[in-house]
Amino acid sequence: MTQFSWRTRRESLTKFTQEVFDILIIGGGITGAGLALDAALRGLRVALVDKRDFASGTSSRSTKLIHGGLRYLEHFDFALVREGLRERAILTKIAPNLAEPFPFIIPIYKNSRRNYDHPLKMRLGLWLYDLLAGRYNLAQHRRLNRDEALRLAPQLDPQGLKGAFVYYDAVTNDSRLVIEVIKTARAHGAEIANYARVVNFIKGDGGKIAGARLCDELTGNEIECRARIVINATGVWMEDTIKLDGQAASELNKRVRPAKGIHLTVSADRLRVNAAWLIPSLASHRFYFVVPWLGRVNIGTTDTDYSGDKDHPQAQTDEVNEILGAINSYFPEARLEPSDVISSWAGLRPLITDPRAKNTTEVSRKEEIIETSDGLISIGGGKLTTYRLMAEHGINLAAKRLNERFNVAANDSASTENTAIGASLSRDELTRAVEQLSQTENLPIETSRHLINSYGADHRRLVELMREDEMLRERLINGLPQILAEVIYAARYEMALTLADVMTRRTRLAMIAGEQALKCASVAASLMARELGWSKEETERQTARFIAEFEREFTVWRQASLG
Repeated sequence: MTQFSWRTRRESLTKFTQEVFDILIIGGGITGAGLALDAALRGLRVALVDKRDFASGTSSRSTKLIHGGLRYLEHFDFALVREGLRERAILTKIAPNLAEPFPFIIPIYKNSRRNYDHPLKMRLGLWLYDLLAGRYNLAQHRRLNRDEALRLAPQLDPQGLKGAFVYYDAVTNDSRLVIEVIKTARAHGAEIANYARVVNFIKGDGGKIAGARLCDELTGNEIECRARIVINATGVWMEDTIKLDGQAASELNKRVRPAKGIHLTVSADRLRVNAAWLIPSLASHRFYFVVPWLGRVNIGTTDTDYSGDKDHPQAQTDEVNEILGAINSYFPEARLEPSDVISSWAGLRPLITDPRAKNTTEVSRKEEIIETSDGLISIGGGKLTTYRLMAEHGINLAAKRLNERFNVAANDSASTENTAIGASLSRDELTRAVEQLSQTENLPIETSRHLINSYGADHRRLVELMREDEMLRERLINGLPQILAEVIYAARYEMALTLADVMTRRTRLAMIAGEQALKCASVAASLMARELGWSKEETERQTARFIAEFEREFTVWRQASLG
């Protein structure tokens, strides 16, 4: 694997000014990453930019699920569910270290108010879920008795508990999935740069969009990147991007409807669950997910309309209390309080407005592709699970326009359905690799498992770094498996350019360590300074910026509650 670093970015920015690309993709979330990989595999010359870091928006703040969408069955979105279930199976195959099949439990109580739906109706829904999955099913759902349910969640309220249903979906590390797709696209020839903001569009013959003017957010310099086709994959920022082009904005007849979802991360010691749980809300017809994740437990999510700052959504006190109250009503022995929350975080789903929908829960998660007369292609909606198929649809249209307008033919022999994401290992190889790494490098088994699951076969790069400098074997935070070598790796091989890139999106420490992440921030910044050539002043500035971002986006509810 070659470097994917600040040097790679500098080279890509230079190539942006020298070449005419077939496709310029705006947005480095999961959709943009998928588009870049699909286009590169078809032999097209691809450029991808994001105004911030990869996955810095919605794609690092999801519920971490790869799923068909069980509750979409209520709206009779059978095709959408079938699509999600198929993509779920594909992702567990092409990225087994980042998409792990996982049991999900739905409790059943005598008191019908405590059930999301009538048990018979729920059983029918799960049967249909399995049926729609067909040969792509991970495992058949089944019924658990009361004792089996309590073994999986000893703090679950036993009063009136009759049993539970168990079915299977998958869990992922969302921002790591994005960066691995980005790296795979780069390995197939895509030119990529984060912190490159689109200022406006370039128009060519006949008023068609012919590229974009970019601002390098790290230097302030502006450059032009010319491309035959431009795809807008900016999620909740889709309309903002379209509005940079007055003609496209005047033709827009659908709107992005941001839906805010907040999540809480708590210790696995405080909320003891051995599977993911769907917990019905007593206040509305919806449920919350309780999902074991990276040694912690994530709880969420809300689903409400949002009209605030899209760059910095925050969890508010009432939202936090709403979730804690719902979870405590089902896990009364946990007695979760605000002080138990390691981090709270908010994400925005880019839903496309259905004029008939009264609230966000009624808006379909189906993607929409919008093409304007001057050639701008925008893709929005959808969800993390179906990113690969969304990208395929988007590039199908782009390839058609390239052929029609420029006589450029895309290669249709390559398929993302069979392309491994990152340095992937098979599921059997993953288990063997964990044990082998632990033995050969004398690492704790939890550190070995973390490195294998996070980096797949590319964990060998981290081994090389550790052998070059024994200090890099040390943990960033006591009790957690992340090690110092990952900071160097992120800067050298994952284009991490700020301390927040490493702490929030590459290692996920901001979420799983909470305020403990602040204690190792200076150590991580010093390692990045060594790799990126930061001055003492820049190192201090990076540390201060990460602390400020953490306090604003992951602990704002604490400050609000004190008021």
